[in-house]
Amino acid sequence: MRHAARLMVLAPLALALVAAPGAAHAQGTLVVQNSTEPPGLDLTATPASATAAVVLYNIQECLVKVDRHGKLVPWLAERWHTTDNRNYTFFLKRGVRFHNGRELRAADVKFVFDRAMNPETKHPYPDYYAAIGDIIVKDDYTITFALKSLNANFLLNLARQGSVIYPREAVETLKSEPIGTGPFRFAEWVRGDRIVLARSPEYHVKGLPKLDKVVFRFIADPNATLAALKAGDVDASLFGLGPEHVQELQKDPRFQVIVGDTTNDVVLAMNNSRKPYADVRVRRALTHAIDKQDVLKGAMFGMGRILGSNVDPLNPYFVDLAGAMPYDPARAKKLLAEAGYPNGFDTVLKVSPQYYYTVRSGEIIADQLQKVGVRVKIEQIEWGQWIARVWREAEYDLTIIGHAEAWDIGNYAKPKYYFRYDSAKFQDLFRTSEVTLDGPARRDLYVQMQKMLVADAPVVWLFMHPRLLVAKKGLQGFWKDLPIPAADLSEVAWAK
Repeated sequence: MRHAARLMVLAPLALALVAAPGAAHAQGTLVVQNSTEPPGLDLTATPASATAAVVLYNIQECLVKVDRHGKLVPWLAERWHTTDNRNYTFFLKRGVRFHNGRELRAADVKFVFDRAMNPETKHPYPDYYAAIGDIIVKDDYTITFALKSLNANFLLNLARQGSVIYPREAVETLKSEPIGTGPFRFAEWVRGDRIVLARSPEYHVKGLPKLDKVVFRFIADPNATLAALKAGDVDASLFGLGPEHVQELQKDPRFQVIVGDTTNDVVLAMNNSRKPYADVRVRRALTHAIDKQDVLKGAMFGMGRILGSNVDPLNPYFVDLAGAMPYDPARAKKLLAEAGYPNGFDTVLKVSPQYYYTVRSGEIIADQLQKVGVRVKIEQIEWGQWIARVWREAEYDLTIIGHAEAWDIGNYAKPKYYFRYDSAKFQDLFRTSEVTLDGPARRDLYVQMQKMLVADAPVVWLFMHPRLLVAKKGLQGFWKDLPIPAADLSEVAWAK
């Protein structure tokens, strides 16, 4: 019955896609599927990776960029210089123009970061800039950041989605009509259907972009995505291909399938400030009660990689701790009894169906937890509600979501983050790591942090969501791995 109901829903959706405006493409136009519509387009106001997928590196760019290999490279800054790792001088590329025609100047850079550091703007990542003491404009193309202390991630933070450079005069329209320096201009947003980007003719990188237009179509259901691909309504699926469709599409000569790694760590988060999850024995019990291999098989058809801690395999400090707290339901029951829950307890798991893997994983995990006495009620909520209630207000018991940010172990050092994990020892380790520059000492700190997270079990790390991209044959230039949550389409082109 359930399968039949799904088919009934899909049929009209597929028809709607066939008839949708903009579905057909001319040479130079790319229609891509994305599973989630952004809640807004202002990267300085939302942490949503759905926003980054459209905006970051396509519409707006940063002084520094993470390239397809994970390497930091100069971008809007043609170079930088430091002698003491506390004072960084950036030399801006000349002739870079915003999409409104005005040239990028150092004063724009200062405005952007002064605004990001202002608590009143409620920037989603103020901690990225906490080490900045002063920002000095030396001339129109030269600017110095003076740090209050060493900051090992300073350059990386300048390449992240919250660090995009935009003109002062565009602040009020960032949410709906962002302006930047990227290869594509914002052109149109038809809510609930599509966002259209158009080639920027004055882009500062010669020969890019190669496409005239990009149309992002929002299709959450993997089956509907497959139907849209086969019908020719979309040219590529960036985020949303169901792993169950991979083998089928790999055999179809019309398509190419790209499977890579990401920084997207899928977790079962527990509200550490609420009973019973304030008790580490309960958190460990849930970790032991979940058979991650079964979750990976059931939710992802075995595609991805089991995780044991926050640090993902693309990080150079990754330690494989997948087996550190193994599946052991007997141990889980013993821990629950020790914590005062010999008969288990009732709890609510909130998931957002826009991300199919959250519902699939949740159903499997609920069955597994039932076996140790934890009775889970699954509540599906819209993505906007998830951001408002779970991420901002921590109004939840359990939730499942993928954390796509690279180098995001600092989230566990923030007691007000929605995990509500509050460990003074961990916070001290993280602060030390932030002022310890790259090398063996920093690696040792990261090893300590990963092992401590395993022991404290603030969340259950489930798996790394793989990069699953399918595109029509003839398209080229996509990134294989995603070392940063961006969908850079500047080099994508149709083969001639």
